[in-house]
Amino acid sequence: MRALLQQAANRLHAIEDRLTVRTQIAAAVAVMSIVLVGTLAAGAALISYRHTAALIESSVAGIASSTSARLERFMATRQQEMKLFTELEPMQRLWQGDPNELRSALEALQRNFEFTWIGFADLNANVVASTGGLLQGKSVLERPWFKQGLENVVVGDVHEAILLSSLLTQRANNEPYRFVDIALPVRDASGKVVGVLGGHLDWSWASNLIKDVEANDGNTDTRLSILSKGGMVLVGPQKETIRYGGDQLAGMLKARDGTFRETVDGQQMLTAFHVGYGYRDYQGLNWIVTASQPASVALKAAISSAQMILTIGAVIALIALSLALLVSRRIAAPIIALTQEADRIGRAHGPTMLARQSGSVEVVQLSRALRSLLRRIGHAEERTKEAEMRATENAMQLQEDMLKLRHLADTDFMTGLMNRRSFLAVADDAVAFSRRYRRNMATLMIDIDHFKKINDTYGHAAGDDAIKSIADVISQSIRTTDKAARFGGEEFVVLLREIDQETALLLAERIRTSIAGATVRHGDTVIPITVSVGLALFDENDRDVQDVIERADQGLYVAKKTGRNRTFLMPATDERAARAA
Repeated sequence: MRALLQQAANRLHAIEDRLTVRTQIAAAVAVMSIVLVGTLAAGAALISYRHTAALIESSVAGIASSTSARLERFMATRQQEMKLFTELEPMQRLWQGDPNELRSALEALQRNFEFTWIGFADLNANVVASTGGLLQGKSVLERPWFKQGLENVVVGDVHEAILLSSLLTQRANNEPYRFVDIALPVRDASGKVVGVLGGHLDWSWASNLIKDVEANDGNTDTRLSILSKGGMVLVGPQKETIRYGGDQLAGMLKARDGTFRETVDGQQMLTAFHVGYGYRDYQGLNWIVTASQPASVALKAAISSAQMILTIGAVIALIALSLALLVSRRIAAPIIALTQEADRIGRAHGPTMLARQSGSVEVVQLSRALRSLLRRIGHAEERTKEAEMRATENAMQLQEDMLKLRHLADTDFMTGLMNRRSFLAVADDAVAFSRRYRRNMATLMIDIDHFKKINDTYGHAAGDDAIKSIADVISQSIRTTDKAARFGGEEFVVLLREIDQETALLLAERIRTSIAGATVRHGDTVIPITVSVGLALFDENDRDVQDVIERADQGLYVAKKTGRNRTFLMPATDERAARAA
């Protein structure tokens, strides 16, 4: 094998010896042009294809994600509507009052929101009042929504309600009614459970949502489906069949979102999926939204761009072949002159400096470069020292830049207070210290009252001025050992170390009254500002600082609900009672 390679190399050298420099340059330029242009074109085509395909996959994934988000927000809104309805003060006397008045109130709720049926069942599982009188007087003891609704808020997955469907008007298309249940316990003024409020959402709203998204897909032939967490199609093609299962379904639920290729009815499809995980207080039912496009349609732009780049590359390669001969002449002339001049170097005795050459710009430049090289050797050591000094300066500058970046990463850009990430790190250390040495600590949650009204009335710039002014008051009011941070928007949190309950209350009130008495100006306008404060002290049963912050946030909630511009201490053992109050 080695002999064959050597023989081939000898033949190649023999051919080179018979070719002129111009011919060799022309051949080299042509080969390099073809290789380089071909490689660049192929690489660019591949990159373009992958980039375009990634953009398309991102677009399809965006459709699935946005549709899933709309589903989750819709359900969260309906759940919140039901919860707020049970907490309305006028409703407290109706739950155990006149059923007719309660029915009127439920029908008013139904008219304002998107429920097919709403009913209230007492603790004996009898429907006391309901919209339209449907199921009124009936027992719902065996209904899952009633059983689970006695304990907490429950959202049931899509199902058919046979009894209720029989009482509703038959649809024109004979489609069966399918519902999503929302139920929650109803409490009287003392907090005692007196029954369950249940509502049925007609699942047709989800079908309408899918149709709306598909109608506005930009002619991409996007097909959307909604699947249960068990893989059954709830909305979309092949409804009420299992579309995914086993490891594939488990992988989708674990990944939460992604894209993949699949074959549906003999057609290659690009499919994106997104698993809903709830919104705010709504925990979600792990509905899977899929968006599918035919691969031939979805990737058409990617294939077209790749083909165009390859075509352009082929044309450029042909042009390079034509110009190779012309270029070789211009390159060969100075090389021949340089060869002749180099042949004379060393034949003359005495001079050590290269003589100046002429005949072409390239040769003159090379001659100057070689003469300059000899002169630059003497300066090499000095330049090395200068390079070392510059490297030291760069290292110092890098260290200074890193310190600045670290400060920016730990600070809220608007107020100069700590941001959430740096605050939580300090707070975790404070909790560990308090737990180890049995020292007291407290947390304040501070929120601007009616901040949206300030933005709407005076503008967002005025809202920013208000946030900065309150941050200044908080910074001036706390001790050097305390830490303050902006958690986002108009919300602030303060960590008070080594402090008892009485002192913490005094400090919280001082901050609140200082803010209320401060003059916040935006231009010539004076903006009245008040805040509500939630206070919580560290308890030995707290798992971490998040428990203390959560309790302070609940105290803030009570302060807001009981009139604002006040401070509320949330005890460690009375969170639910305080919230109900």
